[in-house]
Amino acid sequence: MKRRGIIMLLLTAAMLCGAVLTLSGCRRKDPRSLEKMLEDPASFPISFKYDGKAYSGFGESFEKLSVNTEKTDGGTHTEAKFLHKPSGVTFTVDGKSYSAYDACEWTLWLENTGEKDTYNFSDIRGLDMEFKGKNPVLKGINGDLGDMYAPYRVELTHNYVLKGTDSGRPTHGNFPYFNLEYGRHGTFIAVGWPGSWMTEFKNDGGDVTHVTAGQFKTDLYLKPGQKIRTPLIVLLNYKGHDETANMNLWRRWFIDCNMRHPDGKRFEPVFCASSGASGMTTGQFLKLINTYTEHDIHLDYLWIDAGWYTNPKGESCSWPETGTLMVDTSRFPDRFADVSARMHELGGKVMLWFEAEVMRCNVQDFLDYMPGFKKEWFLGTAAAGSWLQGELFDLGNPECLDWLLERIYKVLDDGNIDMLRSDFNVNPGEVWRYADELFNEGIKENLYVQGYLKMWDSILERYPSMMIDSCASGGGRNDIETLRRSVPLHISDFWDGNDDGWNERQTCMLALSQWIPYFKLEVHSSAPATLYNYRSSMAPWFILSVDYTSDRSDWTLAKQGETEWRKLSKYYYADFYPLTEFSKASDVWRAWEYFDENTHSGAIQIFRGPESPDSSKTLKLHVPDNAKYRLTDAEGNVIATVRGNKLKKGYTFTLPEPESSAIIFIEKC
Repeated sequence: MKRRGIIMLLLTAAMLCGAVLTLSGCRRKDPRSLEKMLEDPASFPISFKYDGKAYSGFGESFEKLSVNTEKTDGGTHTEAKFLHKPSGVTFTVDGKSYSAYDACEWTLWLENTGEKDTYNFSDIRGLDMEFKGKNPVLKGINGDLGDMYAPYRVELTHNYVLKGTDSGRPTHGNFPYFNLEYGRHGTFIAVGWPGSWMTEFKNDGGDVTHVTAGQFKTDLYLKPGQKIRTPLIVLLNYKGHDETANMNLWRRWFIDCNMRHPDGKRFEPVFCASSGASGMTTGQFLKLINTYTEHDIHLDYLWIDAGWYTNPKGESCSWPETGTLMVDTSRFPDRFADVSARMHELGGKVMLWFEAEVMRCNVQDFLDYMPGFKKEWFLGTAAAGSWLQGELFDLGNPECLDWLLERIYKVLDDGNIDMLRSDFNVNPGEVWRYADELFNEGIKENLYVQGYLKMWDSILERYPSMMIDSCASGGGRNDIETLRRSVPLHISDFWDGNDDGWNERQTCMLALSQWIPYFKLEVHSSAPATLYNYRSSMAPWFILSVDYTSDRSDWTLAKQGETEWRKLSKYYYADFYPLTEFSKASDVWRAWEYFDENTHSGAIQIFRGPESPDSSKTLKLHVPDNAKYRLTDAEGNVIATVRGNKLKKGYTFTLPEPESSAIIFIEKC
């Protein structure tokens, strides 16, 4: 094990002050509420084509049917209905405005209430809007895969940028969250579509930047009674270009207004253990739980992953086989009830893995042994020819969805499961496209997405205390609609079977934390047990897996990891400040700060890379005033008492050894 670096802290004046966060200073004086936007329906920012003719807003071709606004917690809810006279289709804007923020959102619905098919709607854009201001700049981060979560910056003057995917999993590669700066203002734009999406940014050289967003491909007609929708569009406006302040405005809105609050409460940070293996039994899980308990380590959650079910013939199997949703009672005769009971006795909970949307078994066996299932409920073959090949259930078919939900409910009820982990390891885009009828492109995807969201809403309605974990081969389905119902724990498959990647963990904390406040990092039981590795993995959901079967496991270090994480965890919903640039290199330092203005306290995490030649680093800290602040280390030792202005100008941290780290707590005296 590496020696733990001794932390020496020296005060140094740097040239520039760190920015102070005053969120009221980020808010514009002319908030754009949804109600105000609907006062001029003809200019409402949506567009489409019908029978080849282009339309934008709700102009002369529409008849206004109704506009209803009511107060809700945190703002107002508005529903506006318009009749599109050429098609007879009812357009409904369903949205909200948030009074504490200059933010609004909407989803556009199209419903054929007539008695015959419509002509084709195409290029349906849930957002078609102009943003006026000089020197437009687009900022954001990548999604999972490739250069995962790396930030980008694109100057848009005389430029065109297209972001999106046709894979059907929205956050592999591109990431549908954007920060658009223009003039002295800016707008965060989020496109909520758990499928294939597109967003265009176009500037012809003037002060106007044109932004459109929607489902990737729509050229479809509506049958009588059929209903489709656009992506959820979220706009959060701000003034000024203090990027850290603006990003924290987004974080606060996301935490307050988008994250699911089970039973009306924030979803707490979690310390967790997972076997990470198929083939487990009730006895093995109970031994895991009891071994952690014997070493005075409290588990908030136990994570039960894939491989707990049987194949259609009732035989034990393991992932990637999936689809039956039948618990393997030869290994779990209690159907998880005994495991859940033990966790509940200790004050913890259980999360269970599902991949409910795909069947990877012999098709004929499945049809023979699955009572009530109809073959036409298979939408098509996904990942054909690969080891992940499987049949996609048609979530756009209400009968299929009901069948699937009943099987999920039974597993959850029998096992008294507290949290559902939803995985999705295929790209559905090709299946959707192949299943579309001629001249009806995009309809299967749209109906599937509606069914997917209804599935999650139905589960949460039945289990109001439950949270869902969104997973899709890592971070593949983390759009804002999905994250309204879930948390994205497994942000990448990069670490599956990879006991390295500590630099990447740190950069995820630096970049992704600014956009998505809650996710998971982990230490595998097979990874080297060092404090550096543990600290690199401390996130709002922290998995610390220790080999509970070995008498060589370092439980003392594991307990230290839990203790440090619990002290740190109370700041995960505080404002977040990157203190170093984004880099995955091994020869740099990485650091970030959380600061809670309500308690006048925070925490700093600092890492010296394994190949860094520098033994010290000056960091400009973020505090709101010039009061005295006390700095303490992770063991509670007081290091210094320093005025806020000096902290903002620069504080030098020294770590004598490469591959070392520090956690520093900061508190107003």
